[in-house]
Amino acid sequence: MRIFSSPDSFTAQRPSFLVNTLILALLMVLYSLAGELLFWLINGDRLDALSLMHTVSTMLPLMRLIQVAGQIFVLAIPVILLAGWHTGSRNAFSRRSLAFLGVGMHPHSGAIFPAVAGIFLLQPALFTITALQDLYLWPALGAAGSAVVSQRDMMDSFIKALAVVRSTPELFSVVLVFSLTPAVCEELFFRGYIQQNYTRSMSSAKAVLLTGVVFAFFHLSPANLLPLAFLGWYIGYVYSASGSLMVPFAVHLANNLAALLMLYAAESGFSLNVSAQIPLLRSVWWWVVVAGSLSLFALVIRRFFPVMPSVAEEGEEKYRSDV
Repeated sequence: MRIFSSPDSFTAQRPSFLVNTLILALLMVLYSLAGELLFWLINGDRLDALSLMHTVSTMLPLMRLIQVAGQIFVLAIPVILLAGWHTGSRNAFSRRSLAFLGVGMHPHSGAIFPAVAGIFLLQPALFTITALQDLYLWPALGAAGSAVVSQRDMMDSFIKALAVVRSTPELFSVVLVFSLTPAVCEELFFRGYIQQNYTRSMSSAKAVLLTGVVFAFFHLSPANLLPLAFLGWYIGYVYSASGSLMVPFAVHLANNLAALLMLYAAESGFSLNVSAQIPLLRSVWWWVVVAGSLSLFALVIRRFFPVMPSVAEEGEEKYRSDV
């Protein structure tokens, strides 16, 4: 559904698909270049895995700061400024500009819990997709598949080093870097601005699908491209259905926290590597789990969707009242 249908400062010519895509591409390129530049300033021209791990271990606080700063200054702040441009508001943080991004729209009291439950119910299916790729797709692709797995393993090692926790304050720092900041900044960028504007030039379903694909490519992980796309499609759906950015934020935050917990579980000895995946996927009970979780997921979707239209209408009325 279209979250806002009232005219804005672009009444004569709404943001086209091309303009929206160019803005998206520009910000994503800037984000990538900013990260590479900051990494180069710290690490010089030594980009091998050993140098990478040395940098993480010796400059952990700075590397975390870079992660947070990149998300805030290259994703969140430009999007907030662009929202003010769309609404014609001189104050980038005005109610009109924030409402354009879905911020300040209060979700239905029964919306957040089923939306978060849905992302946990999707996890067995997403794990299965990843496991099937590891067992069959990447080996079948030969050298190309090995390169994909090698790139993923290097990034996993980098994240593990960056997420190390040695004290309670450091735990809060890791949660800020890996869970809270990405949930806020990426949802402002992908759902609040990109999906919102795509919805103005195509159907909501197409906007959700396209934004989900872009969301997957943004993370620069070919090995996780398909699971990330499914994650992006689901988060995009709950935003389209709710009209409130609070709902996809809660889902994204819950997913990131769960990923951190799995990371620490692996560090404690719990591991689901390729050798452990084979008996798991050949087990009948695992497929029962996947089927059961997907069935419950479908029930959650049916429960979630009917309570949303009133929230979208409330958001549109609030936007109109501010114009």
